[in-house]
Amino acid sequence: MDMLCDIFLWVFDATIGASLVAFMVIAIKKIFQHRISARLHHALWLIVLIRLLFPFLPNSSVSIFNIWQLGVDSIKNAVSPHSPVANDASQKEREQNSKQINSPQNDKTKQPENQKLLDPSISNPIKIDPDPVEDTHTLGVKIAAIVWLIGCISLLGFMCAYLLRTRRRMSSLKIVTDPQVISIMDDCRKRFGITKPIPIYSGSYRKSPHIAGLIHPWIYCPEEICKESNASALTHVFSHELAHYKRKDIAWNLLGLLALAIHWMNPFIWMCVKQMKADRELACDAYVLNILGETESVPYGMTIIQFLQRFSTNRQQLHLLPFTEANNKNQMIRRIQMIKSFKAGSYKLSVAAVLCVALMSSVTLTNAAVKVESTVKPVASDQATAEQEARFLFDSDERTYDRLSKGIQTTGFAFKVPDVLAMDYEFKGMYIDQKKLRTNKETHVYIEFSKKDPSSEVVRFSASSGLQGLEAAYKKIVDEQKKGYGEQKIEKQNLKVQALDVVKVTFIGADNNINSVYYLWQDNGIQYSLNSFASDLQEDIVKMISNVKYPDQAMKERYVGYSVYVMGLYDTEDVQHGSKAIGFTPKFPLELPGQFKGTAADISSKVNFSMPANEKDYKTMYLGIYYDVAEKNKRLSGENRISLDQIKDTKIYEDMKKNGNVAFYQSMDEAYKVKVNMLKIAGNEVFKTEKYKRYGEASTAADPTLISYFWRENDVCFKVTFTDGVSNEEEIVSYLMSQKAVDFQNLK
Repeated sequence: MDMLCDIFLWVFDATIGASLVAFMVIAIKKIFQHRISARLHHALWLIVLIRLLFPFLPNSSVSIFNIWQLGVDSIKNAVSPHSPVANDASQKEREQNSKQINSPQNDKTKQPENQKLLDPSISNPIKIDPDPVEDTHTLGVKIAAIVWLIGCISLLGFMCAYLLRTRRRMSSLKIVTDPQVISIMDDCRKRFGITKPIPIYSGSYRKSPHIAGLIHPWIYCPEEICKESNASALTHVFSHELAHYKRKDIAWNLLGLLALAIHWMNPFIWMCVKQMKADRELACDAYVLNILGETESVPYGMTIIQFLQRFSTNRQQLHLLPFTEANNKNQMIRRIQMIKSFKAGSYKLSVAAVLCVALMSSVTLTNAAVKVESTVKPVASDQATAEQEARFLFDSDERTYDRLSKGIQTTGFAFKVPDVLAMDYEFKGMYIDQKKLRTNKETHVYIEFSKKDPSSEVVRFSASSGLQGLEAAYKKIVDEQKKGYGEQKIEKQNLKVQALDVVKVTFIGADNNINSVYYLWQDNGIQYSLNSFASDLQEDIVKMISNVKYPDQAMKERYVGYSVYVMGLYDTEDVQHGSKAIGFTPKFPLELPGQFKGTAADISSKVNFSMPANEKDYKTMYLGIYYDVAEKNKRLSGENRISLDQIKDTKIYEDMKKNGNVAFYQSMDEAYKVKVNMLKIAGNEVFKTEKYKRYGEASTAADPTLISYFWRENDVCFKVTFTDGVSNEEEIVSYLMSQKAVDFQNLK
């Protein structure tokens, strides 16, 4: 049902957008009514048709929907259930949490030790059905979606039945074999440059000629016209139908009907499709006269008038392109006026007309530009303390942070976090999956906690926006578990923690041991989970769930930890913060000679730089910057071609000078050694490795071959690593040696 509602809402959005484009087209046609050709009149409608049918269009800063988007964003911010500004309940709870920071009742040390956080009446494991999917759409939207779907299917069914009925009529029609008629038809085909034979069928089921058949076209011509019309009239009739064929009007007509079936609830679209068909006939007439010549304009118009006098039809012909539409007086007057005023060459599109269509397309067949900054937007409660001067450097769908405050700014939605101050747990870092954030679908936040004992188990907390309910969150977890462990036994249990309904899900492996335990709940439209691996830490986790709250300033200041092994750097504030982790101000060039541009940067453990000397050395952090020949701020999949690493450690360089090799990490007790040779670059002593694979003997043939250069500046060791194919290695090394430590105020 949610999928149907989402599709309906897209149709609603598309039909409003297309209506806006249609108003522009009507205005242009009205203002320049007599200054633009019949062909251009019709071409402008094709822009509306494309807008109606194509769900995905490119983003552009010149799109008219940049203006429209301002209004849409305001509405969404006002009504979105996930909006931290609009969600009164969430706002009140955050205010309440803030007021309770110094409240005695909030002091966990004063709570009775025997207080029951877990309802004992439902603590025994029981088999339950999955929670029903949360209603994410209002009843009105659901009813409207169902009505729209019924109407859409009905119209499509009616149109398909009509097309099949028209196709079946061919068996009752007679193919025209009159040599004179065939000769006229062949002459018309030659004029229009059509080599494909197009048969003519005759009968009496309709009074007006028309062309049908998208793949195998055929022309219907009533018996009395074939028998009673002279050669000139038949030439005009066949030329008109062949013009439809050359202009691909059959396909455009069917697409118009498809758009009508999808957007049938918008009466304005019905009017637009009808007007599009009327302008199509004018454009077709203009094309005929362009082929036959200006001298045929009067005889061609007389043929149409004669047909009107002879035949009359009271029913609109659904999908056909008839020669006459006698029931539309205004349309026939427009056609006669156009034919009367036709001038040779007026069918061709002028340079000005082409530019007009191109300009219209650029502003209407594009969506509002997606601002990258919007993915790093602080929530309402953080607006005052946000790092306003931080400048964006690198984009990434997946982000890691060593501090809660910066991660909150990135997510773009408000979520609660366990307050573990009264427990023996500490913050270990957070990971944000933004793969679907730009489409406003899903965002997942993961935070790891562990006890101060290094051997203790990690507890993982997650908050997800856009998962369409708790059942969707449960299915996501099951899918992840299957990928990691295969098929497992699943036990589910209902718990009551404070006022929250919590589902405990235990995954048990084939050896009857616990693989992982998840606790799932939902609050204010956000899906949460806490899980542990290989054991059930129910007592600790229940305490965490009972103490979830919107982060206050005190929590943000506490939730900082350099123990995370990888910390991403995405803006200038991140780089400045990261310099504290490595203990010095680094070099940070964003471009290198040879059109190499920075694509990403992070702080990582020394284990990724070289072999640590001991367990303490293992935790030494270094900064890495990655480069590739790519569009700026876009990180490519696979290996980056160049990396610049820098670490506050002189022992690495001294060991290379002493041993003639560099030791890379392979396992806790084993190093992978690569021979190095000394050389001079820009007057400085540099060690260059032989070619090697990143994982030593464990590497595969597909792994890239690497070469690294090491040098020392004061107490900092630098390493530049190249993959095969970089031809200007020494030039880049020399350039990096000449660079100074970064100026955070002028980082470009």
